[in-house]
Amino acid sequence: MLEFGCGMGRLFPTFVDGATEIVGVDISDELLLKGKQYFEKNSVDNTDIQFVNGNMCSFANNKKYDLIVFALSVLKHLANDTERMQALKTAKEHLSEDGLIVIDHTALLYADGPVDWTPASQSLVASWVAEPEILQGYQWRKTLDGATDILEWRYQDTQQKTLFEVKFTTYRYDIEALTQHLEELGLYHELMLTEWGVNGLSDKGKRFIGIAGFPGNGRSPRERLLEKVKRRGEKLWSNHEIATEEMLQVS
Repeated sequence: MLEFGCGMGRLFPTFVDGATEIVGVDISDELLLKGKQYFEKNSVDNTDIQFVNGNMCSFANNKKYDLIVFALSVLKHLANDTERMQALKTAKEHLSEDGLIVIDHTALLYADGPVDWTPASQSLVASWVAEPEILQGYQWRKTLDGATDILEWRYQDTQQKTLFEVKFTTYRYDIEALTQHLEELGLYHELMLTEWGVNGLSDKGKRFIGIAGFPGNGRSPRERLLEKVKRRGEKLWSNHEIATEEMLQVS
């Protein structure tokens, strides 16, 4: 398998049981070094793990992969459609004939519109961690500047003094544009999920969790995926408004 924007390889353990080779591509030397160090200390039998410093738009190694992954909305980090198309084209060029490209993508970070400072313990991220109490003191704010999507995180002590603050910037990449780009490249695509929870699919979802491949492939993990989601009963919301509405209903 090949993952673009792999960071330190935190998704790799998901695939080691079935993959003989995992190649992760990222532009961050710091994250790649952390990944290498981790897997040197925690060796994986029967799986060759490689970290490559490279750009998803220009990566080339003359190999084909059975699984190519764009996770955690990594395509939003590309600033324009030209770069996004090139990244998807790069994936196509490295895809085996019956392989699959897996894409987890949401157009905007956490919320579709601006959100003022919100306690992390009262937002959708609270459902992502095993011990939500560790979020106490952390807050986030969302602003939009045209196609630029800006997220700020900060930590305040009990006296409201800000001890930590960081800003993330990505770019809006609508799901409709993503699927159009896949079609223009001659790839079929199938939506697996938009949002999921204990009740399965939701028509409120604004996330593309799906696959792409060459026409005629015919492989689809949809039913197996849905069964796993139902069995785990896990909630993962990609939109703050949806999560807030769910929390209000529960309370």
